[in-house]
Amino acid sequence: ASRVPYHASQMYARNVTAFLLHLFRNGKLQLDGDDAITRETLVTHDGEVVNALVQKFSSLPAKAKNGPS
Repeated sequence: ASRVPYHASQMYARNVTAFLLHLFRNGKLQLDGDDAITRETLVTHDGEVVNALVQKFSSLPAKAKNGPS
């Protein structure tokens, strides 16, 4: 049981690293609104809420198109 936090931290770090590598290509941030991972994890873009679930449960107005433009 004493190793669980260590392994959980390793798994979390691996997931964060994989996520960031997915978002960055050739050293630049690439926000592809057609990509499911990017689309479902992106909350705001250009000052607007673009995540459908966040829009649904907030009082903020929806953007015409979900995802980065």
